[in-house]
Amino acid sequence: MSDAPQDLGTRTLRGMAWAYGAYGSARVLVLVSTAILARLLTPRDFGVVALALVATTFLEAIKDMGLSQALIIATPEEEAARAQTVFAWSMVLGIILTLLTAVCSPLIASFFHQPQLTWLLSVLGLNFILNALGGTHYALARKHLNYRVRTVSEVTETSVRGIVAISLALSGLGAWSLVIGYVAGTAVSTLVLWLKVDFRPRLQLTRTHLRDLLGFGATLTVVDIGAVIFYNTDYLFIGRVLGATSLGLYTIGFRIPEIAILNIAHVAADVLFPAYSALDRARLREGYLTSLRYMTMLTVPLAVGVAALARPLILVIFGHKWTGSIPITRAIACYTLFASLAIPPGTVLKVTRRTNLMVAFSIPVTGVLIVLLTIFTKHGILTVALVTMALQATIAPIQTIVVSRQLALPLRASISELIPPILAAAAMGSALVGIDHLISSPLEALLVGVPVGAAIYLGALWLMAREELRALWRTAFPGAPVADQGEDAAVVSTRRAR
Repeated sequence: MSDAPQDLGTRTLRGMAWAYGAYGSARVLVLVSTAILARLLTPRDFGVVALALVATTFLEAIKDMGLSQALIIATPEEEAARAQTVFAWSMVLGIILTLLTAVCSPLIASFFHQPQLTWLLSVLGLNFILNALGGTHYALARKHLNYRVRTVSEVTETSVRGIVAISLALSGLGAWSLVIGYVAGTAVSTLVLWLKVDFRPRLQLTRTHLRDLLGFGATLTVVDIGAVIFYNTDYLFIGRVLGATSLGLYTIGFRIPEIAILNIAHVAADVLFPAYSALDRARLREGYLTSLRYMTMLTVPLAVGVAALARPLILVIFGHKWTGSIPITRAIACYTLFASLAIPPGTVLKVTRRTNLMVAFSIPVTGVLIVLLTIFTKHGILTVALVTMALQATIAPIQTIVVSRQLALPLRASISELIPPILAAAAMGSALVGIDHLISSPLEALLVGVPVGAAIYLGALWLMAREELRALWRTAFPGAPVADQGEDAAVVSTRRAR
């Protein structure tokens, strides 16, 4: 391998920093714009648009048949030819899906008893063509860990989306303001990708390497379809059974955990896939344990903090008319934690081309979810949130067991990575629950709780895992001085694996 372990680890961590810079900056903007829109629009407006987005999300799973993901593992010699093929066929699929969305929109509107969805969906379907125009550029930036480009693209997209949506909401356009904002943001993001990525496609429908690309990409598409069904079925059931207003409350309850926790999972999936692809089998074990360790250190306290401070977070950010979203936020914070912990093992299965295991696993799990939602959705949105949380809580440990066997790792090696952050977060959570009960003012509870919680967690984690924290610092900043030289990240992983 040409990359030294330290160099690859540094590039991966910096890639994640840029990627989370994109997600973090963009999601802060999303949070700000959503907070403003929550005061301008009604829960029903949010619910109707959520239905439109869910409908298109199911089609997004097949938007390029996994071709862009297959491009990521292309060799340098094949990259140019494969990129041309990916672009050409992504455009074909984008046009087909845009037309299909328009054709199916009356049926979808009838299914949810929301006539307004017909035209909302037809306009939102334009995103398929716009995404196809920039999808290959995005994949190339991802392949080369060029997250600066993605940061600019995603921040620009979110900014334009928010500005357009707020402007139109102030004009009284209701749900239309959100839909038009989405399309405008996608168009600007695609333009930025074309300006920043040095790839210019030819205007021809080439089939170079198409069979090989589809051979890998089609399997990933099946996995993506399963994931889309699993992660969006709750929206479908709520929209159909409980209505748009309930879905609006559920959507806002999902927003903070999604921004704070679930987006870390998306960042990790984006960065770890190309990073893991560069590792041989022995180093993959080390990379897996290292990523599991640091993802746990980050996501566990975030989940506990959001759950403990759900009341002040919802009331301060979105306002009192969204009080019904508070218990949803608590349940979804736990759900997103388990979803993020499933990312490292899931990515290992992709890289080792054991996606057949993911498919075989996702089918019965999705079936169980559908049965549970059929039974329990009528009891309300909190019950739906608890059902999805419980099911996700069973997935992460099972995937961890499977991957441990695939990598010939003892299960205790994975479990040992979880213990310090869980104990530190438990201490933090106890303090935050007390603060929320003692301080009735939502703003004051946040102003006190956030710094106190962070201090307790970091202090407890330093006591239990200081060597791991030092190893993270040296990997992120090679050559930087550190007070007490300890084991590096690879050594820590190897020691725990034994």
